[in-house]
Amino acid sequence: MTNNRRAYNDAETAALLSQVSSRCPLCDGMLFYRKKQRQYKGYELAHIYPLNPRPEEVIELANAPRLCADVNDSDNIIPLCVDCHGKFDKPRTADEYLDLYQVKFDALQQERQRSLASQYPLEQQITAVIAHLHSVAVEQDESAELVLTPKAVNEKLDETMPPPTKRKVRNAVEDYFRHVQTAFLELERSDPGCSEQIFIQVKSFYVMQKRQRLPQAQVFANLVAWIRARAKAQTLESAEAVASFFIQNCEVFE
Repeated sequence: MTNNRRAYNDAETAALLSQVSSRCPLCDGMLFYRKKQRQYKGYELAHIYPLNPRPEEVIELANAPRLCADVNDSDNIIPLCVDCHGKFDKPRTADEYLDLYQVKFDALQQERQRSLASQYPLEQQITAVIAHLHSVAVEQDESAELVLTPKAVNEKLDETMPPPTKRKVRNAVEDYFRHVQTAFLELERSDPGCSEQIFIQVKSFYVMQKRQRLPQAQVFANLVAWIRARAKAQTLESAEAVASFFIQNCEVFE
């Protein structure tokens, strides 16, 4: 039975382009070009698993994972520039298929993660904690040593956390734990119960991540992204410092 290519509406196409930031995921070229002050389409919507695989493609991809059963589902579609689409299709190899499969898989995961994260509230007062890290007092107090050791962090981080990320978390605990703790104490004095509420919210968000069986590195990245978005943090480092605090403080990772 031959599958017919279906048309994708404007909303579906916009979503597909957003997943790849309007750049070809194979060559990183723009999917639009400008000519005479107008924008033109420079892409095609490609099937990752072929719409109607040839016999040799069925054999080539026999053991390859698939994103969905329906080849016309948008989960199996990705925008490619015209040149890359032609090269990908002719001939389609298992290695190239798996590369593009992973690109799409990661894009879908990020999309689902953003949707899930939007469902988890975080008290607006978290902005005060982030702001404290950008204060002059923190900069002037850089020489002060942390009394506790990051031993708890070392025990909690497993092999799914790459060494550079482990070091980043440990350094953030050593440099900023006391400052984040002070910010929460100040917040608690001005708004009793607020800090506890934030701790509960972070724990709830972490449990949601844990239930998805994500590796620790991904959980940490998702936590940082969530905190940064909710707190409107100016820098990635400040969100990482607060996320590392919650690891040391036991809300994240057992």
